[in-house]
Amino acid sequence: MSEKVPCTECGVAVLPSTAERTGGLCMPCKNGTRKNIEQSKEYYKRERELDKTCPFRALWRGLVDKVYKQEGGFAALSEDEKLYYSVNALGGEVYNGGFVQYFDNSSGETYRYAELGLVRLGATSSLKLLRKAKEELLGSGSVPKDQAERWAAIKKHSDEPDLDGLDTEFYKDPDQLDKKLESFAVEVGLVKNA
Repeated sequence: MSEKVPCTECGVAVLPSTAERTGGLCMPCKNGTRKNIEQSKEYYKRERELDKTCPFRALWRGLVDKVYKQEGGFAALSEDEKLYYSVNALGGEVYNGGFVQYFDNSSGETYRYAELGLVRLGATSSLKLLRKAKEELLGSGSVPKDQAERWAAIKKHSDEPDLDGLDTEFYKDPDQLDKKLESFAVEVGLVKNA
């Protein structure tokens, strides 16, 4: 077996036969993906560092731990923690899969606190979008806390909910939710020394 040679662009060891076919490049450099790989590594390195140092990420991890791993779950959170958690969960679900995902998943059971949190934050655009999505999916009634009941109510009210327009408006982040959540967390003492 032949000894490997360095890629002429990044220095990674490649087989001589590969280098001959690619003009001395490894396949990621030849395909143009090496730059993306390196950018991705840098991005996740920064994210891991933020996970260690960001007080807001620590707050979120702590709340998720309380909700899913400690006795009492969501009900054991303080009122301010419930508001913070619910608005944060709303944002995460909508950014991941839209309003339909939010109402389909367990986060939908915190709808009332998300609504109250948006009011408290003064996030009027996000509040209007949330309420419109709720109306489209469930009508004018209340949002069932039980996930199976929510699914049944959504199916009964709307066969094919199309909330793409509402999702797109939410993605524009007219209320700057992250900034408002951070300010709220500091103001009510959920985060200190931020």
